[in-house]
Formats: sequence, C-alpha cells, structure tokens
Amino acid sequence: MAAARCVTVVLLSLVAAGRGLAFEHEYVPSVATTQLTDKNSIVLADLANRTGDDVLNDTFQPVLRGALEESPFLNVASPAEVSLALKALAYPSNAPLTPELARAACLHGEHKAYIAGSMSRSGTQFVIDLKAVDCESGAILADAHSTARREETILDALGDAVIKVRTRLGEPPESVRKFHTPLARATSGSFDALRAWSAGIKAQQETGYAAAIPLYERAIKLDPHFARALYSIGLYYRDAQQEGRARDLLSKAFAQLERASARERFRIAGLYYSFVTVEYTKAVETHQEWMQAYPRDEKAVASLASFYGDVCEYEKSIELFKQARRMDPNNFIIHEDLVELLAASGQFDNAREAYQDMRRRGLDDDAPHVYMFSVDFLQHDTTEMAQEAAWFDGKPLFQHEILSEQADAEAYMGHLVQARELTKQAVQSALAADNREQAAAWQLNSAWREEVFGNRREAGEQAIRALSIAPESREGAAIAAIILARTGDTARAGALAKDLESRYPHHAVVQSYWLPSIRAQIDFAKGRLAPALRELETAKRYDPLLPQVAYYSHMPSVVLRAQIYLALHQPEEAVKQWETILRWPGIVQLSATAPIAKLKLARALALHAGTGESAARAKARATYQEFLSLWKDADVDIPVLKEARVEFAKLQ
Repeated sequence: MAAARCVTVVLLSLVAAGRGLAFEHEYVPSVATTQLTDKNSIVLADLANRTGDDVLNDTFQPVLRGALEESPFLNVASPAEVSLALKALAYPSNAPLTPELARAACLHGEHKAYIAGSMSRSGTQFVIDLKAVDCESGAILADAHSTARREETILDALGDAVIKVRTRLGEPPESVRKFHTPLARATSGSFDALRAWSAGIKAQQETGYAAAIPLYERAIKLDPHFARALYSIGLYYRDAQQEGRARDLLSKAFAQLERASARERFRIAGLYYSFVTVEYTKAVETHQEWMQAYPRDEKAVASLASFYGDVCEYEKSIELFKQARRMDPNNFIIHEDLVELLAASGQFDNAREAYQDMRRRGLDDDAPHVYMFSVDFLQHDTTEMAQEAAWFDGKPLFQHEILSEQADAEAYMGHLVQARELTKQAVQSALAADNREQAAAWQLNSAWREEVFGNRREAGEQAIRALSIAPESREGAAIAAIILARTGDTARAGALAKDLESRYPHHAVVQSYWLPSIRAQIDFAKGRLAPALRELETAKRYDPLLPQVAYYSHMPSVVLRAQIYLALHQPEEAVKQWETILRWPGIVQLSATAPIAKLKLARALALHAGTGESAARAKARATYQEFLSLWKDADVDIPVLKEARVEFAKLQ
C-alpha cells in the first residue's frame, strides 16, 4: 500500500460541458476536513445539470472519472460494479443515479460515503458544487465549490473542485501535487471532441464497442492529439485482434503521452512496450512502476499478466490474472483473459471453472465462447459445443470467429471439404465485419491445413490470398512466409522476412521467434539442415507462443525441428518434438498441427523401430491406429491419409 491511503470510488455519471482550453495553475492543498481510511469507499452520484443547456449532458463524466483516477488515494470502481449494484437493488443497470439512489447503492455495498453535486449558471458564469455525504448519517464529510467565469474555463473549475475534494477527504498534499494534470491536457481542449468521446464511453457501457467506435473515431478526428481517445480505440482493436490498426493507434497515443494523466501515461506506455514494440525490460519496468504508484489498480496487474502471456510465461500470467480478478471480480476482460490462459496451458477443467464463474457474475464477451468451443471439442462435449456456437447467432461482427473454429473442428477429424466451405464463410464474414486481419488469419489457418495435409499448391495460393487481404499484418506476414517456404516459394518468403526485419527492428517476438523460424524454414527448403537447427535454437523460448490474431498456434518451429531431425536420420529426436506438440493441447487446440502430430509421431516411431528399437514399433502401430481411428470418416483423397494407410499396412 502506498503512503496515501486508498478510497474505493464508484463513479456514476456526471453531466456538464463547455468549450475551449483551460488555463494551468498550481493549487496549494489545504488541510483535510475529514480523514478516510483504506477501509472506506465512496459512491459518486450524478452531477445534476441545472444550466438549462441539454448540450452539456454527459460530456464531462469521463473527464471527472479521469481526474479522480489520477489519484492513488481514490480508487475509482468500474462501471460494471455500478451496474451489478443497481441490478441487486432491482433497478435498470443504466438507471439515472440520483442522490437517493446513490445513497441506496452506497448502503447496499457497505460504502462509507457518496458524492453528489451540481453544475449551474449564474449569469455568464458556471458554478460547480461537489459534496461528500456519509451514507448512514447524512453528514457532509467534505465539500467543494468552484466557478468558471466563462465557458472556456469549465475544465479548470472542474479540476479545481476535484482537487479540493481529494484534499478534504484526506489525500496528502504531496500526493495531490504529484498526481494532478490539468484537465485540458489530460483529456482534450476541444469540447466537441470531449462530447464525442463521452458519448462513445456511454455507448460502450450500454451496448458494446460496436456502437462506440464511430464516436471514438469522431473524437480523434476533432482532436488528433487526444491521447485517451486514441488509447481507447487502440485497445479495442487489440482486443478485436486487429493488430495493424491497434499498433497504429497505440503508437499515436504513445506519441501524445504528455497529453494524459499520470495513470493514463502508465496505461499507454505499458501497452506500447508490451504490445507494440514488445520490449521485455521496458514493459516489465513500466508495469512495476505503475503497480507501485497505484497499488490498488487491477488494470496494472492485468496488463502485466497479459504481457507475460504474450511472451510464453504462462504461470506468471495466470497468477497475476487471478490476483487481478480478486482485486476486481467484475472486470470481464480479466475473466476472459484468465480463461484463455488456463485453456492455453492445458488446464481445461480450471478454464471451465473460471468461465462458469464469469457467467455467474453476468459477465460475457465473444472470446470466452471461442475458447470453450475448443475445450468442449477436445473433451468430446458436442452438446456444449453447440451451445457455444449458438451464442454467435445474430451477431454478425463475431460470426466469423465461430465459423473458423467450426472449420478447424471439421478439419481436425479429416473432413476437409466441409472445412474448406466453413473457412470460406469465415473469411467472407470477417470481411463483411471489416476485420481484414482476422479474415487473413482464417485464410492462413486453412493454408497451413492444406500444406500439412499434403496439398502444397492450394496452401501457397491461400497464403498469397491472405497477404492480399491484410498486407500490413505482422503475424499474417510471418505465418504466410513460413507456409510459402514450406511450399517451395523461398524467394517470396525471404522478401517477407526482410520486410518484417526492417519494420520491427526492436520487436522481441519478431526478432527472436518469427524471423528465425522463417529463415530456418528457408534453410530447410534449400537443404541447409545445420543452419536451420541453429536458427530454431534462437526461437526455442517461444515455441509455445500464442499468436495475437488467432486463437491457437500451429507451433511451426517445433514442426520444422521434428522434420529436420528426421532428415538428419535422428528419429528419436523427432519423436521428442512431436510429443512436445501433443503435450501442449491448449496451444495447438484445433490447429491442423494437432491431428497431424499424431501421424508424424507414428511415422517417427516407425523409423526409430527400424533402427532395432522394438518398443518403438509397438508404439508406432498404436499411434497409427489412434490417428486412423480419429480419421475413420475422413475424406478419402487427403494425401497424408493415403500415406498413413500404406505405412500402417507395412507395420502389420
């Protein structure tokens, strides 16, 4: 806990607005009127708009939230917590929060106080009043009054009122001085941009991101330097697995770092170093500084957890996500990320438990349904698979996700014709949803499938098509390069590698995993086995890497390593590689790599048996039988299936 004691604040809506830039001034805090402890929490009611101007409705709610969140003393609770409190009181989740309703929510949640206030006009002036009221006794714990002489200085008046409330509720003066950014700089000096941003946040909370994105984009158009708006939309595109757009927006937000509050600067820098550039040391240090400055901010913990997951440190990631969930049990993103990492690490039962806990809390999103569809498939639960798939009915923005999963499930069983048709639908659906990067990802899943099934021409054509769909996709280009090298198009693969190297000189995963994997695949295609193995040694740390734009990995570095060992006549080493893949069912999930690994393992065991290893021969027969049983209803013309049947017959 930091020196400044923490107060949990449930922020409800604020209605106020204005136009123009605010002036900067240094406020010298006064002595606190009322001291609160780290056991106290506060609910904020709506700031009543008494100006008679409806244009002022809602504009400053996120501005006030940001001003309060900058304080390490006040821990502003999420809108999800407010919604759940309202539901428990039998009110609509978006009910107007009058002082009376705020007091009821305050008492229900065992909070200490609520803050109420108003904005009014006195001639040409705007008057802002805030007061903190004890929930039980009704006694005023702290109040603040601030006046804007004209509309252009409303942001200054609001910031002044917030500083007074923070001080009078017991925040130490040094904390207020250190964690205070003038609101025009922390947000935007354009009130039109603020209005669009505020409307976007409200739309996101009430109906989801789809309705919010056009409003966020309008805010950025009105103020291209609006760091918080750039961050908000960049975060959405990252979560939507549209990495190219996300990188661009988050880079722009990072360039405007001084146009954000102290807490927002940590959020922006943390995501920039962990997602955009993937600089391990800077990412970890930034998050640790963030956690030290804001020890009760679950977003800092969850963001570091997400980074550890991105660099294959799954145990660290899972423990931090569990910690973040304890800190804020109502944050759906934390829940879904925990489900993803538990599934990825092969803890399927724990993933299901975390998923059920999320649903019990009334939290929902598209990604957990995708994760659980894969888990259900791997656990042979067709009833649950159907229920997860049904969730996507009538949701055109997300339909492509389940279509791609269904394609992969069919391919896993050797139903290639059905898989091709479902992939076609998934790509078309993603394009209709304007998600080109995932459209390309679904096409690349299919291309990889075709290659490992023995259809090299189709694989190359599909990889090229994926590149045309999303030419700027980092991971798309890397996966396409690997597939193209596997099909013999080493020139195109080499050109893609060169482009990636120049575009991402400091990206740890590109430099340490994707580029060595591409170069190794090119070396292998040209018969340079020893250099290929050396390249793959560099990539080894990231063998179980989860991609950013797909739900599982093909584990191409491990697949290639196994192939090299076979080419070097070391089948026992190839066996170890295929067994490695089968030990990571949550990483490969429904990738075509998973069923093919069974066949390739059988083949490596058979070759090992040829060296006089009798136990390997028996195991080879059993593994062939396992694969052929899995593909008993497979399309008969798949090349690797034909080969498998011939090979198995020779072992009899």
